[in-house]
Amino acid sequence: MERIAITGATGFVGRYIVKELLSKGFKVYALVRNAGKLKSFFSDKVVGVEVDFYKKDSIKKALEEIKPDALIHLIGILTEDRRKNITFYNTHYLIPKNLYEVCEDQGINRVIHMSALGTHKDAPSEYHKTKYMAEEFLMSSGLKYTIFRPSIILGPEQRLFFDMWKITKFLPVVALPGGGSYLFQPVDVRDVACAFVNSLEKEESVGKVYELCGKERVSFKALLEDIFSYWNRKVLLIPTPKVVMYFAGKVVENLLSPPPFSSDQMLMMWRDNVCGLDQDVETEGVKKICGREPTPYRESLSWSLENFKV
Repeated sequence: MERIAITGATGFVGRYIVKELLSKGFKVYALVRNAGKLKSFFSDKVVGVEVDFYKKDSIKKALEEIKPDALIHLIGILTEDRRKNITFYNTHYLIPKNLYEVCEDQGINRVIHMSALGTHKDAPSEYHKTKYMAEEFLMSSGLKYTIFRPSIILGPEQRLFFDMWKITKFLPVVALPGGGSYLFQPVDVRDVACAFVNSLEKEESVGKVYELCGKERVSFKALLEDIFSYWNRKVLLIPTPKVVMYFAGKVVENLLSPPPFSSDQMLMMWRDNVCGLDQDVETEGVKKICGREPTPYRESLSWSLENFKV
């Protein structure tokens, strides 16, 4: 296996996966809407192939040109922008559906798919529902798949850091949905990259769904307190009922693009974002795929904030 096609290469996680792929000697081809962005991230080390993800003929032409041994699919959104037709359904379901149908036609059997922790048939949020739809479609295909479901991913480019820095710079007050007791199990972006790349050559990962988590469970309140402590910034955290945040999100998402939070994000908090809540999935994905323990939470957060740039 030498030639890897990847979507979402210039995104937060994508940059680290590409770096890991290059370090392992893979030839990397990025399926992109605009190839011009690639050079600023990867110089000439990555070949960009422009594609319209909503047109299967465009995808077919790109994959025929690349002839990849495997596809890594990462494209995802946290909030919708319906004015630009950027919806959870289109992004999380329709795009991968088009990609995987063309992969089947082209005989590209190996697919590594980015999903999310909390994805479940009973999840109330559109984010998780459409992630689940994509998983189900991939599982029912004839492709040799591996699916990863990470908890919140820590790294310098984590959007939460940017939003919190910007919001509290002028107004040091943050509302805590449900009092901030919602639990995450943060995973380091470098561990996520390791899992994605290593799984390409691990036959035992085929047909598996892996959860990706760190070792420590951290409440949303504790995570924010750790972030603000690192910045030496005094911020008032105000417990706020999730239902109030839900309706506030409805207002904010119609005023700002992208919004700092949305109504659907409140629905994502239907249960804690931690590993081990679902059956028929593999826990301890980092340990099983990378052969080591995940990066400790404090070490990962310190590295992330030390390298964070506004």
